[in-house]
Amino acid sequence: MNLDFFTVASNLISLFSLIAVGYAAVHCGILDDRAMPVMSSFLMKITLPCTIFISLAQREYDPAFLNDGIIITIAGIAVFAVMLYASRYISALLKVPQNCRGVWAFTATFSNSGFMGFPISLILFGGNGLALAVMLNIAFNIVLFTVGVMEIMRDNPSQAGKKMDIKSVIFSGINIATVLSLIFYFGRIIIPDTVATPLNYLSNITTPLSMTMIGVALAHTKSSKIFRNIHAWTNALFSLIIYPVMLCLLLKIFPLSSNPLVAAVLVLVVAMPAASITAVVCEMYHGNINFAAKAMFIQNLFSVLTIPFICMLI
Repeated sequence: MNLDFFTVASNLISLFSLIAVGYAAVHCGILDDRAMPVMSSFLMKITLPCTIFISLAQREYDPAFLNDGIIITIAGIAVFAVMLYASRYISALLKVPQNCRGVWAFTATFSNSGFMGFPISLILFGGNGLALAVMLNIAFNIVLFTVGVMEIMRDNPSQAGKKMDIKSVIFSGINIATVLSLIFYFGRIIIPDTVATPLNYLSNITTPLSMTMIGVALAHTKSSKIFRNIHAWTNALFSLIIYPVMLCLLLKIFPLSSNPLVAAVLVLVVAMPAASITAVVCEMYHGNINFAAKAMFIQNLFSVLTIPFICMLI
């Protein structure tokens, strides 16, 4: 694979600049504390489900794609689940504060698979790489919105001992959109333009809205404290370097498929910085959003250097 370092870095910087917009909006008095709950609800219940649905439902059907799609989905569920489980214990070994351990594990495990993984997979691997990234995103959502949410809830004492509403998680807009996208894709159902057009419009809002929300969260954190948080640095080390390098080496020894794109896309997505949806999940499930903002800031900043490094290993 020929790595275009500047193309990859340029895409990351463009996405990163959206965080600055949210940060500036708070300090200029355009957005206040009331904005986060409204923005997160709109993103989780409307724009993100549209993004998930339209990304696969509009793809042209390819029978040869089915086998690799199933492999990367199953592998993705296993990889994200193992990473989350390992991160829970690693955070304890590193003596991460009790009220940050869930978010530490969450941000170390769940990468920006859709908003950054999709465009970078397209840049490096073309349309086939993008399609595999979309299938991997199904596994991502399954793990994130089940055990991932539970991990976030562990940080809040008020949530201790409470049982999560499994029904609300299973029948969330995210999972409904995932199931519908599979039905439309494998059923080869054509979406009318009158429906597809507004769905695409709403889908296009997701990336700037989610990245802006990170900036809004960061605006309520003293910048001088961001780089002093050792736990945010250890979080970035595992998320950006240790986990993707270990996965890359493992897949070289035990390849998943004869198609090398399957392993390449899986490693690339894992190497992305923390999911921008983290801020939304923390807001909705009462996680430690201040630590999440610090971890996401550092990961996004240094991913400009680490992603090309991981790509060279691939």
